[in-house]
Amino acid sequence: MELKKLAMRAAEQYAHILNIEAVMLVGSVSRDWQDEFSDIELLIFWRQAPSDEERQQIIRQLGGELLEFHPYEEEEWAETYTVDGVKLEISSFLTETIRQTIHQVTRELDVDPDKQCIVAAVQYGIPLYGDAAIEQLKKQVEHYPLELQEAGINYYSDFGSRWNNREALVHRKDWLMFYKVVVSVQTNIMGLLFGLNRQFIPHPAFKWQRSLEKSSG
Repeated sequence: MELKKLAMRAAEQYAHILNIEAVMLVGSVSRDWQDEFSDIELLIFWRQAPSDEERQQIIRQLGGELLEFHPYEEEEWAETYTVDGVKLEISSFLTETIRQTIHQVTRELDVDPDKQCIVAAVQYGIPLYGDAAIEQLKKQVEHYPLELQEAGINYYSDFGSRWNNREALVHRKDWLMFYKVVVSVQTNIMGLLFGLNRQFIPHPAFKWQRSLEKSSG
């Protein structure tokens, strides 16, 4: 099944709920990075906190099979379900929470990768419903602040004290600890690269590395 068509079909159902202000297609499909393992990721903007019934009724209307249904946690409601064998991952936020997150990243220079992920989703996501509301948010993330670049470089250039002890870990053959340190440093290097290139981090675990290399090449 063509993933964007299914995303549009889902968005049409979400649009019937008055409490929903906008729906956006995000993730790999929104940037044409999808492969045979990709699912559909939707970002839902709510005017007020959604009820469980509001969240579940769309799944029923789509004939979906619920896989996961999470309560409100860290300012997000999340659920996962399948439709015609395709997995949909839904992230729901109050529109005001999205606005606050954008302000925290672009004005308060918050380098938190989870928050930058939301900002990147708004920047590159495809509006499926509520174009006017989404366009207002997109205008706020058009430019990557120079001050955020400096904050990110300062944050990610600290590799931690264990990196200084890497030779001891190798000598002792403490391989698991050594590998953990190496991965931590690699993660920081990815953060540095995003800062140097003035790009919002699109995934907190730096997913889609090959696609990012192609798009920046």
